[in-house]
Amino acid sequence: MSELKPLHIINVYIEPWFRQEIVDTVLEDFSVYPDELRKKLVETLKSEVKVSGFRNPLTAPKRMLAREIEKRFEKDPHFIGIIIQAWMSHYEKYAGSFDQALEGLNFQKSEQAKGYPDPLNAFEIGWPEGVNYPKVIEAVRSQDENIEMTDDQIVLYSVLRNGYLPGGKED
Repeated sequence: MSELKPLHIINVYIEPWFRQEIVDTVLEDFSVYPDELRKKLVETLKSEVKVSGFRNPLTAPKRMLAREIEKRFEKDPHFIGIIIQAWMSHYEKYAGSFDQALEGLNFQKSEQAKGYPDPLNAFEIGWPEGVNYPKVIEAVRSQDENIEMTDDQIVLYSVLRNGYLPGGKED
């Protein structure tokens, strides 16, 4: 079995502008989250994010809050877990399409992908042979022609959905 990688390694695959987009999506509207997720997100942000000049970071201007969240996102595997859960919840309606598309490409689902219970041991490395970003995007879009996600969102959601980072299988 290959060594598992921490959640924050996902930053190697994410451009800074896309990380900002992820954080902005999470901060858009807390009312869309289920109660438990919303409570966990608010508690995490209040306890883990510090915005200069604000006791409660949630009262800071969104851009200032987002900047501080992005800093934590890059380095803290525990913190990134809640941000990823919130981001993924925006696309949960497509989960079935993703599962079918990924199974069709011979992906196996990692045990860690079920909520990422251990942020320090989250991802396995190794996509099926011959599978790349364009093939994943094409497979997902063919499952749901009306999917409202960018190519980058599709790839990230695919990685998070199955728990495998791109690359060859490690021995």
